[in-house]
Amino acid sequence: MEPRFIQGIQDLLDTFVSRNCLQLQQAVTCCADSIEAGRGIHLFGAGHSALPCMEAFPRIGSFIGFHQLTEPSLGFNGFVTGKGGQRQMSFLEQTSGFAEVIFENYRFSSDDTLIVFSHSGINALPVEMAEMAHSLGMQTIAVVSLAHAKSQSSKAPSGKRLDEVASYVIDTCVPAHDAIVDIGDGEKSGGASTVMSMIVMNTIVSETAALLKKRDVPVMVYPSHNVSQHVDEVLEREKSIFDAYKTFRAKF
Repeated sequence: MEPRFIQGIQDLLDTFVSRNCLQLQQAVTCCADSIEAGRGIHLFGAGHSALPCMEAFPRIGSFIGFHQLTEPSLGFNGFVTGKGGQRQMSFLEQTSGFAEVIFENYRFSSDDTLIVFSHSGINALPVEMAEMAHSLGMQTIAVVSLAHAKSQSSKAPSGKRLDEVASYVIDTCVPAHDAIVDIGDGEKSGGASTVMSMIVMNTIVSETAALLKKRDVPVMVYPSHNVSQHVDEVLEREKSIFDAYKTFRAKF
C-alpha cells in the first residue's frame, strides 16, 4: 500500500518550509517578546483548530507562557449530534459578537500576543478575535490556509478574512477544503490542516524557548512525568510548574 496521506504531508512540509521561514521567525520573536515582558501568548481556535492550542501547554516539552482561550464548547465536538454537537460548534464559530463576550473575561495587554488557528480564515469568530486583539494593540498571528481563505468570502461583519486582519500570517499550505487524498469519483479524504497546525504550534513553542534561552530569560519546561526513575524529583518539578502557572494565569 502506498501511504498517500503521509506522502501528501511530506510534500506539504516541503512547501511550508519554503514559504514560511520569515513568518515563523516573526511569530517566534513576537512570542519571545511577550514572555520577556512578563506577559503571555494567547491561543484560540474552534473545532479542530482548537487542537493545536491544547498542544502548546500543558504539554511535555512546552513551557509556561502559553495560555489557551478556546472555549470548552468550541474545543470538543465529539458528540457530533445532540448536546455539544457539530452544528452548535459551527454556529458559534460563525456568530458575530461572541469574540467580545470572550474578551470580557480577561485582562489583556498590548504586550500580549494572540495566535488564532483557522483553516478557512473566513468565519466571524476567529476574525473578530484577531480584530479585537488588534484594537488593544496586541500582536496577532494567523495560522491559516491561504488557498482556502482566498477562494472564499468572509463571513465576518467587517468583510475581512483572518489573513487580512492579523499582524503576521503563517500559511499552512493545506489546499482548499483540507483533504489531500484522492479516493476516486472526485472525493478526497485525509484532512491535513490539524497535522500542519500542530507542526506550526510545536515549532513556535520550541523556537521561542530557544530564543528566550539566548536572551537569558528563564524558561520552565514541562518534563515528562511518565517515568519510573527519579519520580520524586519529577513530581516536585511538576508541582513547581503548576504553582508558577497559577501566578502566570492570574495576570489575565
